[in-house]
Amino acid sequence: MKKVQTVSKAKRKAWVWFSLYIRTRRADGEFNTCVTCKRVYPIKSLQAGHWLPGRHNSVLFDPRNCHPQCYGCNVPNKGNPVKYFHFMEETFGKEIMDELEELDKQTVQFKVVDLEELEQFFKTKYKELIKEDNNIRNFNKRGER
Repeated sequence: MKKVQTVSKAKRKAWVWFSLYIRTRRADGEFNTCVTCKRVYPIKSLQAGHWLPGRHNSVLFDPRNCHPQCYGCNVPNKGNPVKYFHFMEETFGKEIMDELEELDKQTVQFKVVDLEELEQFFKTKYKELIKEDNNIRNFNKRGER
């Protein structure tokens, strides 16, 4: 009999693949750049940092709101908001930033099936990145390919 998955567990599983995708996209081999301090780090050392803080469900898994950040910028510097703002403005422009801010105000409650779909979507996106660039190692801890 298959064990019923909780929303919390499904969210963690979706986050694993989302985070891998965020930290790996636009990578140069096994390295990527922190969007706020512009330093280069191994992908494994980076975090998936949100521009709009709070980890609200409405923008939690939106790739436009989440980018590679080093621990120093993401945690002690609380996302390095001024530099993150400039990155977002240069990369996406005011219109997308306004759209994300409006989305952030919405309340979204995930169901397990929603999170399972997100997990599969980002798992596929991550695997496509790995396939496109043979210099990127598979950093999934479980070794799934």
